[in-house]
Amino acid sequence: HLAQAVADVADLEKVLFMPVGSPAHRETHASAEDRKEMTQLAIARNSRFEFDDTALEQPAPAYTADTLKLLREKRPDDTFCFIAGIDSLVRSRWRRLDEVARSLEKFYVARREGVDVAELVPMLSDLAPELRARFEVVDVSLMDLSSTEIRALVKAGRSIRYLVPDVVAGYIADHSLYR
Repeated sequence: HLAQAVADVADLEKVLFMPVGSPAHRETHASAEDRKEMTQLAIARNSRFEFDDTALEQPAPAYTADTLKLLREKRPDDTFCFIAGIDSLVRSRWRRLDEVARSLEKFYVARREGVDVAELVPMLSDLAPELRARFEVVDVSLMDLSSTEIRALVKAGRSIRYLVPDVVAGYIADHSLYR
């Protein structure tokens, strides 16, 4: 939902979905192969969405700055933007945020319930003004639901129908994920 909403607002040609093999800042709850399959299933019917395995192939720990460098090597003629929820920026530790910003045309930050835009200011305060200018808070309709909440519903044996695409819910059930 967020990717589609930001793509529409920002008039993005394509949105790359890049699950991370071994994220540096958190543990994963499904294998890289399962997350790859679920991502591909979720975006299969949207011609504006594309899967990219750069972050899956990256050696651990995977940092966004390194992923973007690898992506630029694979796609030297493309310009890149990044989409993240504001909670990801203010609640996670971002290493080398200056490098991330430098490699992007725009960093789109989507509002989330419970996080004030003012909380973003300290995160960006160390960046040069021209890099801070690349961050843009976008107002898109909120679907205030996290992957943590979806996993908790699955673990509790409750339905996730309408929260994820049916094919993804089926994959989770067929592979007994998050139980």
